[in-house]
Order: sequence, then structure tokens, then C-alpha cells
Amino acid sequence: MSDFDRDTVHLVRLALEGKVDDVAALSQRMLRAVAARRPDLAPQAKAVMQATAAGPIRSAQQPLPVDLDSRLELLRREQVPHLAAEPTWPAPVREQLEAVVHEREQEEKLVDAGIAPTRSLLFVGPPGVGKTLAARWLASQLKRPLLTLDLAAVMSSFLGRTGNNIRVVLDFARRAPSLLLLDEFDAIAKRRDDATEVGELKRLVTVLLQAVDDWPTSGILVAATNHSELLDPAAWRRFDRIVEFPHPNAAEIAKVIRALTGPDDSVEDSIGMLSALLEGHSFADVVRIVNAARRTAVVSSTSMTSAFERVVANLSEAADLRTKLRVAAWLGSRGKSQREVATLTGLSRDTLRKHLGGASDSASKSTKRSRSRVYREE
Repeated sequence: MSDFDRDTVHLVRLALEGKVDDVAALSQRMLRAVAARRPDLAPQAKAVMQATAAGPIRSAQQPLPVDLDSRLELLRREQVPHLAAEPTWPAPVREQLEAVVHEREQEEKLVDAGIAPTRSLLFVGPPGVGKTLAARWLASQLKRPLLTLDLAAVMSSFLGRTGNNIRVVLDFARRAPSLLLLDEFDAIAKRRDDATEVGELKRLVTVLLQAVDDWPTSGILVAATNHSELLDPAAWRRFDRIVEFPHPNAAEIAKVIRALTGPDDSVEDSIGMLSALLEGHSFADVVRIVNAARRTAVVSSTSMTSAFERVVANLSEAADLRTKLRVAAWLGSRGKSQREVATLTGLSRDTLRKHLGGASDSASKSTKRSRSRVYREE
């Protein structure tokens, strides 16, 4: 049996199974082969390929589905998201996201090899670590509209209506070459062994997971959750990729701070201390804290250095004694008097004298000596 005959058999099987998007992908490959083998048919083959490629694009412009009662739109649509700056993620996260983009760039090779590119991803991690931003970045890189499920509009006091809304959303997103984001996925894909959930919601989870399984290669489905422990166990094996988003480390936090402040050598030393104190916070926390400091500097007509010193001192208030002493030594090395350091850190001057040495009220060599003493004690 020739390759074309095998493709024909495969095409018929896909058509009988109702896998429209897989039929379209295989048809495109077969038409390319026809155009290469039969120059006389090349114009017709290319015309058909262009027509089939344009169909899903037109569907992306269709009106968004709405809830029958409230008439609220069930999806939010962002036509090819624009990101003001390149996001920062831990290396393992970036590698996975870039791999998805690379697969789509090499999609023809994958189709020729009989392998589908990544169609579905599950983003897992605490709030504020960049899951939604990652979905927007993927849509931007792939030049796809971003469709985001509006959970408030979808959820209804009538369970049957909620299920119908989600089915309508899934059917709409299937028809367009888009990226569908199901945020707060745990709210609609809860464990089916949860005794508190009723049968309708359990059936909805089954429908939802089946949709993930059958998601067409023309689009990408991304589900994001802050509470992975609430997900139905079957959800984990339905996704092509699972991407775990951890809290950023100090180096990643420093990169975000530099992106927010721009080139400013005067704050570089502050960034090092601030990044260390913010380790364990989310990217969203970092952006919020740094932008608050920037606003303070502008409104108060003070330097960013002074604003960051205040932030460092505030963050150290909830820290242990060792961290407070490190901050105290750092502030002293920047010319702060012992009185100022005590005010900023909340440490008594007796504590500063006991742990950091001399009681000089100037930015003298004693502060430098005390700084080295702190690091030796650690």
C-alpha cells in the first residue's frame, strides 16, 4: 500500500470518528504532497489549502457565547495579546513554554512523523507566580487569540445551566485556532470522589476531561490552578504537559526589579538586599511592592535608593534576629547612623551595640567592621 493510500485510509477513519480538526490537518499534508507530485494540480491544491486555513480564522471573529439568563459573555477574548516586557520565569518553566512554541513552528515535521504537537497544558502553582501571564505569552508567541473562561458568568445556581455553559464554551473554542485558558480549573474539575459534590458536577468533570483528551491540534487548551490537591486524579494524565510554577528565587526577583526600575546603578546594591528579603514571595508580590516604592519616591520627591531602604527595613520587621542584624549592618554601611538604623529596623540600640559592636553615630569604619562581624557570626 502506498503512502497516499495509507493516508486515505487514515483520513476516512478520522472522518468516521468525527475528528474534524485531525481530518483538516491530514488533508493539508496530503494536498501538499499532491502539489509537489502533480504540478498541474498545484494551483487547485494550494487554493483548497488556503480556503481551509481561512475557515477557522473567520470563526475566531464570531460573537462570543453568552449565558441564556444573564446574557453575560462566557468568554473574554484578547486578540493576540501584547506584552510590554519579556516575562521572567524559572529556567524549567521557560524551557517548557519555549518547547511548545518550537513545536508549533515545526508542526509540519511533526505531522509528517504522525505526531501531534502539544495541545493541552496544566499550569500548577501558588497565586501570583505567572500562570496567567504564561498563557498570554504563549498566545502572543503563537499569534493566537486568547480566550479566557469567565468563571463568574459560567457558574449558575442551576447546575444544569453551568454544565451547558461550559459545553458551549468548549464547542466555541474548538472551532477557532485560539488558546483557551481555563483559569481556576479546580473550581470546575474537582475530585469526583468528593462526597459533597452532586452527580451533575461529577458528570461535568467527565465531560471536561474528555474535552481535554480530544482537543484539536488547531488550538491549545491551558488549564491553571492554585489548588492542585482539589483536582480530580484523572486530570493529571489527560494533559500533554504539566508545568509547575514555583516561587521565584532571589536572582529571578532581582531581574524583575531591574526591569521595573530601568537602568539605575544607584539602586543596584539595594536590589541585592531587597531580592534576598523578597525570596519566597510571588512575582505579583514583587511587582506590587516595587511599584509602591516607585510611587513613594515620585510623590515624596525622594530617591529610589531611599525608598528601597524603607522597603528593606519594613520587610525585615517580620524577620528573625539574624536577618534584622544583616539589614542593620547593610543600612549602617550605607551611612545610616545607629539611631536611624534602630528606628528603621525596630532593634534597640543596646541590641545593635551588643551584636554589631561600636556605638558610633556616623557612617564610619565601625559600621564596616560591624557588618563583617555579622557575617562571621552566621
